[in-house]
Amino acid sequence: MGSSTSKQQTEEEAKEMEDEEVVVCVDCDKKTQKDLPSDNSSAASTDCKEQYARVVTCMDKQYKRVAQCKDEWRDFKLCHEAKNGIVK
Repeated sequence: MGSSTSKQQTEEEAKEMEDEEVVVCVDCDKKTQKDLPSDNSSAASTDCKEQYARVVTCMDKQYKRVAQCKDEWRDFKLCHEAKNGIVK
């Protein structure tokens, strides 16, 4: 009989956890997310418009999750560094 009670408690705990909103990181919390700059921003008006457009498209498709668009962000960063003479 003890295993039935234990199983029931585990199911109840699982249901409670499903009902709670669990935030894994600051970037994942909708309350702390910021909008991308508009197309009129300084980032979009650089020589890297094509790379920035890919970032915006990816972020829109991925519901603003930066981690899902890391390749696009990397490409934009590399373009920006190259155009501004930043050497690493």
